[in-house]
Amino acid sequence: MYPEPYYLSTIWAGERLSGIRGLEPPEGKPYGIAREVCAYAGAPSNQIENGPWAGHDLRWAIANHHEELMGDDPEDQLIRMAYMDPVEDLSIQVHPGEPYACEVEGDREKSESWYILEADPGAYVVAGTTTTDVGVLREAAERDAVGDYARKVPVSEGDFILIPCGAMHACGKNMLAIEVGSFGGITYRICDYGRGRKLDIDKAFDVLDTSLAPEPVRLGAYEERTESLSRSGVRHRLFASDVIDVAGSYTVHKDNHYEVITCVKHDATIVVDAREYALPYTRSVIIPASVRTYEVRGACRVLRSWHPVEGCAE
Repeated sequence: MYPEPYYLSTIWAGERLSGIRGLEPPEGKPYGIAREVCAYAGAPSNQIENGPWAGHDLRWAIANHHEELMGDDPEDQLIRMAYMDPVEDLSIQVHPGEPYACEVEGDREKSESWYILEADPGAYVVAGTTTTDVGVLREAAERDAVGDYARKVPVSEGDFILIPCGAMHACGKNMLAIEVGSFGGITYRICDYGRGRKLDIDKAFDVLDTSLAPEPVRLGAYEERTESLSRSGVRHRLFASDVIDVAGSYTVHKDNHYEVITCVKHDATIVVDAREYALPYTRSVIIPASVRTYEVRGACRVLRSWHPVEGCAE
């Protein structure tokens, strides 16, 4: 099942994703975000491109075909996946955990991770702070200068970094990254580098955890192999993702839960019940719970992402 990407123009957008996909964004408003999988109530839900549910959106599919799509997963949400294509540094943010998001915002926890598909030399992400002094950070935030205390972590192709709720974070410029994340959608902007947009300082400091210092799993750039290789990318109680380098063919036998396959190097083909589905570079496909076995073909790298459900194996 192909979800149709939903594109957003941003002030910091680059042109990598538009070039890869042959897009022509509105003049002067390049696309910085492509929502690949989103059933979140606070945002447009992806339309379904193919199959018997074509023309409906993901929220409709969850509501009307829960058993077939979600299986043993009781949620009314999917893990969320979105590309970020920045040519400038993104604003520095903090996300709330489950209790705060539920009680204050009527929402869900927002934790996330980033897999780096492409990165220029010198690329970095903000992942934590260089000081644990909340007073110093608060004073800097009032001046829109928290960036002075940003913990900048160099990244390159093949890096995968988990950003838990409470961590100060931001994508840096000159990269293409895909976010794999949890159900919530609340963002508290704590620094915007003088762009003039609203800051959410009070709430950000309610949930900020200065002890968090995320580090990437460095899987390295894709190299063609003689045998397929699957490695753990990120693990969180709300989402998980493996990185699979496919050498010709890789077969997945799964339990009664959905998975998302995203092609992050070259092109892939997905085979289900002898039917082939093209999966070009950067695109994603949702494998419903009702599909228990599928095959990935090609000389490529894919992400295999899912929502961990008690009683279901990886």
